[in-house]
Amino acid sequence: MLIDRLDQYFLREERDRPRDYFYVSEVGKCPRQIYYAVRGFPRPPLDGLTARKLAVGDDAHRRLVQALYGMGIVVAAEVPIPPGNLFHGRCDVIVSLDGKNYVVEIKTAHPYTFEQMASGPRRDHYLQLQLYLHYFGIPQGIVLAENKATQELREFVVPYDKAEVGRVLGQFERLRELIFIRGELPPLPGSEEKRDWEFDQCRYCPYVPFCSENVAALDRTAPEPAPAERVPRETLFDLD
Repeated sequence: MLIDRLDQYFLREERDRPRDYFYVSEVGKCPRQIYYAVRGFPRPPLDGLTARKLAVGDDAHRRLVQALYGMGIVVAAEVPIPPGNLFHGRCDVIVSLDGKNYVVEIKTAHPYTFEQMASGPRRDHYLQLQLYLHYFGIPQGIVLAENKATQELREFVVPYDKAEVGRVLGQFERLRELIFIRGELPPLPGSEEKRDWEFDQCRYCPYVPFCSENVAALDRTAPEPAPAERVPRETLFDLD
């Protein structure tokens, strides 16, 4: 009785509007998935279970930032990167410890993923933090990860890596020209893109039907089909 009603309550449509920039959170993602997102291709609605998993991450973020404020070490929170850049995004929080500022990226992780992070942060989390360090000119940061099941915490102090940031910026400059200037569908990802992958992204991608057919543009004249009922399945958020 209640479960069905709750699933319907949390169910929401996922709408990507066309844009001419990238999000920091897209670092480490498949270039084709990024193409379909920035071009506003439709994707299935977000089922109630996945929406609730996202809410768990949001709740953890608020709880931890509130604690950092309570400790009196927060310099700023939800700070957008300077405008006019290749990327858009907001860092979670900047704290001051022992006279040094640190950009802090707060992440929640599935227990299995959390155990895989015993010796270091997830690759995409690391790269996202690197971009924030670059745009804010802060030489160090922290990836703070919480186990979704146990609330155990792990932290990884990350120094700024100029060479790695240069590689990522170069990669996305090429992707910007391909998508926004030439309007072309990126080729299937090669080894350079996949080196930043932590899992098989195709397994969880909402754009597989378009990608498998190499669809490069939507038929804007065709009526939009009625949204199909979404069958709950394993999603990317089972790994986060």
